[in-house]
Amino acid sequence: MNSEKSKASPVWGKRAADFFSELEHQTILIAVSNGKIFKGELIGVDVYDLIIRQDSGLELLLPKGNIVYIHRVTG
Repeated sequence: MNSEKSKASPVWGKRAADFFSELEHQTILIAVSNGKIFKGELIGVDVYDLIIRQDSGLELLLPKGNIVYIHRVTG
């Protein structure tokens, strides 16, 4: 086997940090494992949590381990 191939990084392509950076201050939808969906502006990300601000001004801290998917609100 090619020794270069065996040294290939197990991580490639877009990183999670890049994904979150592109969504900073954007309105997103976050689906969590209990079936609820939260909508708000992404205002913070750390290793374990996301923070969104809803239209009402309420800020929510959502644990990443509870998230099923995240996407930008379009249109």
